[in-house]
Amino acid sequence: MIGKISTYKTQEKRIAAWFLVPAIAILLVTSVFPLLYSLYLSAFQYNMLMPGVEPKFIGLKNYINAFANKEFLYSLRVSLTYVFASVSIEFVLGFAIAFLVTAKIKALPVIRVTLLLPLMMTPVVAGILWRFLFNPEYGVINFLLSRLGGEKLTWLATSQLAFRAIIIVEVWQQLPVVIFVLAAGIASLPGVVYESADIDGANWWQKFVNITLPLLRPVIAVILLLRVMDCFKIFDVIYTLTYGGPGKSTEVVGLFIYKEGLKFFQIGRATAMSWIFLVIVLAISSFFMREVWKEPD
Repeated sequence: MIGKISTYKTQEKRIAAWFLVPAIAILLVTSVFPLLYSLYLSAFQYNMLMPGVEPKFIGLKNYINAFANKEFLYSLRVSLTYVFASVSIEFVLGFAIAFLVTAKIKALPVIRVTLLLPLMMTPVVAGILWRFLFNPEYGVINFLLSRLGGEKLTWLATSQLAFRAIIIVEVWQQLPVVIFVLAAGIASLPGVVYESADIDGANWWQKFVNITLPLLRPVIAVILLLRVMDCFKIFDVIYTLTYGGPGKSTEVVGLFIYKEGLKFFQIGRATAMSWIFLVIVLAISSFFMREVWKEPD
């Protein structure tokens, strides 16, 4: 009897493994192979505008040249500044609004539905929409500023304003993600701990610092990890909103690599820069991963 059960379990595992084969095959074809092939191409000097010329093996030269490329380094700085500013604003505002969302107020259903609206819009549509909103002549934002006594601003024609504009769009569209994740974490906190703190006479700040933040540390690490990785791969919003301009003030590294590879067709250089960018993102993400898996004090 035991032997029959063991044989049945073995057959069941084999059937389950066969069901995984199509998914694994698709993953290999669509993800693993292109990734490895891009690593292979990064070791070659390869220009698609010259189809008759064979790719020339140059080893690590593309990587060395990338670190000497001032435009690439500048795009990295733009990306880092963009990610830091966007995630910081989203986290601070998200925490504040998350407490509001978890509060017992009558307008809560309306607030939740309103917060979901930006997530229903694709990034490309969001970029085009905000391009009209930022229009200096007939845009709604300048209209409201003029009604409040302010002057009309050339949002997308000035370097500093354009950079602020892409941050505004990013925060507007992705803030709900931060709010709902943090709100779910806040709602899951044990109420007994807060009742004990009230008995001990703790004020709201002491409860926030000594109870809420420590208990929410894994949730905070997860949402920061997700937002940092998502911000680093930003492309579509900036492509439709500013195309990296004016000048190169909003040209994040993803857009720079896109232009290098699919506009100038320098495939070898573009893939080398992509791998450098990947390593940087993984290094930053590993910090948050350690926080997620760290044992509580």
